[in-house]
Amino acid sequence: MTNFQTLMRTELIEALKEFKFIWLTLFFVILGVTQPLINKYMDVILKNVGGADGITIDPNRQIPSSAEVLLSTVSGQFNQIGLIILIISFMGLIAADRNSGMQDFILTRPVLLQSYLLSKLASHWIISMFSISIGAAVSYLYTMMLFGTFSFSSFLFFLILYSLWILYVVSLAILISTFIKSPILIAVTTILVSMALIMLKGFNHIVFQLSPGNILTLAEKQLLSIQDLNYFSIVTCFFFILCNIYLAYLKIKRS
Repeated sequence: MTNFQTLMRTELIEALKEFKFIWLTLFFVILGVTQPLINKYMDVILKNVGGADGITIDPNRQIPSSAEVLLSTVSGQFNQIGLIILIISFMGLIAADRNSGMQDFILTRPVLLQSYLLSKLASHWIISMFSISIGAAVSYLYTMMLFGTFSFSSFLFFLILYSLWILYVVSLAILISTFIKSPILIAVTTILVSMALIMLKGFNHIVFQLSPGNILTLAEKQLLSIQDLNYFSIVTCFFFILCNIYLAYLKIKRS
């Protein structure tokens, strides 16, 4: 077994001990179920909680399509609340090792720094995508039950592209962790940068196309079955992921 495999296995076992696979998955399942239910039963919810006073709901309003509901789940739930909780869950992935002295212990052994960083990247990406995939799958099933069928291949391709965005966020957290010691500050900084990349689309479309956040647009277009797609954003996203890991490598090496 290589050093990379050993380190990644250790990270995954630690996540199992902390029940991270369970509570993160439950969280994303709840997020995945919430949006379809709200879209379908908003008028019933308002009526039963007594909050419909002064609110007029058009009985002839157009029922959203399954694609629109899935898109609102991703953009409104996963990319906001979900992303924040996800980042908080791995905010100490480098800082905790450094503060406890574990990083020095590992790197004084015959372990390549590249293996250490890549094991962090791969293990936390696996943890994240395990939870997100189950949450998204539950949302997909609920959406089909309530709003009609939707192409599974389009949903699957969306999930693959969305996983690249999550891989970038993990690499960003690793990079920031090499410069900041406080886990809270790491989480806040990673969240702010990630949100800024998402919101960049509304401020400068050209810059957004060259940013890693553009992979989200490509992923969302899979849900809307848009044919005019720019797959260059995949290359851009991988480029920024590699840059983040390389800069983290340089920072730790010079420390």
